[in-house]
Amino acid sequence: MITKHLNKIIVLFLSFLAVGAQAQTNTDWLENTMFQSGKINVVIAVLGVVFVLITVYLISLDVKLKRMEKDRKNEET
Repeated sequence: MITKHLNKIIVLFLSFLAVGAQAQTNTDWLENTMFQSGKINVVIAVLGVVFVLITVYLISLDVKLKRMEKDRKNEET
């Protein structure tokens, strides 16, 4: 069960790396605004926290749903 979640997290992480690599080709606007003022670090940190929180929430929701399905299956038998 943990390996399923770990595989999903790894795939999402690698997809974000691929998107990040593509985003580095257009840096004129970013260099002029976000990088020089240092705000890009804040944006990346906020996005990282939001991504981690959403991932944790979805994993906990999945665990709760599986537990409910298991309880329901046990009640029916």
